[in-house]
Amino acid sequence: MLSVAIALAAAAPLRLPPVELCGGDAEFVQVREQLDKAVAARDVDGLIALMSEDVRFSFGGGVGREGFKQRWASAPQERTRLWDEIGQAMQLGCAKAVDGQGREYRAMPTIFVTGDGLDGFSTWVARPGSVLRAKPSNRAKAKMRLPAWTVLEEVEHDGGDWIEARTPKGSRGFVSTAQARSLLDYRVVFGRRDGRWRITAFVAGD
Repeated sequence: MLSVAIALAAAAPLRLPPVELCGGDAEFVQVREQLDKAVAARDVDGLIALMSEDVRFSFGGGVGREGFKQRWASAPQERTRLWDEIGQAMQLGCAKAVDGQGREYRAMPTIFVTGDGLDGFSTWVARPGSVLRAKPSNRAKAKMRLPAWTVLEEVEHDGGDWIEARTPKGSRGFVSTAQARSLLDYRVVFGRRDGRWRITAFVAGD
């Protein structure tokens, strides 16, 4: 069993940087440009127009354009969070993948795809400038500055502002949640509906 664990650790990636893997499709490029414009203008209707009728916005039965609008556009603070979350996802690359039914999809950020095979519930990625600290405090001793996009294994997280985490090389400490991103954080997923690329999900979790 020890040899298997060592082999799995050796195979795990040390870093998961954003990459751009969705080029070469003029139609998809056009949809991304329309999405960029909608987000820049904070245009909820323009965003929803790019979505499929069955767009998923939660794993608790949240499906459909109207439901999305009620969830994300009914209050100013939710609209602000929408543009923040979707904007962050869009800045972290795009990757192609195939779902369990053999259908191609595309997702932003790329870590949702490139981190496939890792435990999404316990894997985080260090943002640029993140610091591993001895205790969960910005005043605590800095154990090391983490290379951007280092893969972190969650040791413990109570949902608060700090994650106790372990680096691929075994260093253990605390990282601020503001300086890390979960593999299962918000992502924008695109699929084909009636021959066109549409946003089929904007969700977090699994």
